[in-house]
Amino acid sequence: RDSGLVYQDPFASLNPRWTVARSVGEPLRLRRRGMGSDDVARRCAEALDTVGLEPSTFLNRYPADLSGGQAQRVAIARA
Repeated sequence: RDSGLVYQDPFASLNPRWTVARSVGEPLRLRRRGMGSDDVARRCAEALDTVGLEPSTFLNRYPADLSGGQAQRVAIARA
């Protein structure tokens, strides 16, 4: 429950139709069903900030808009 997988190719693991916010928030919605959408948004922003990505800049981007390193950081934030 407290760990997640980070695949070597982040573009293969990120859904190209989902924003970064949805990709990072999905595990929270699945694991913590009682968590409200405001809490999910706050935790997503915190996770991105932890991996060095500015939430206001990256939450609404899609994987195609990210560099390889940024996509890897999103995958780490999601895990």
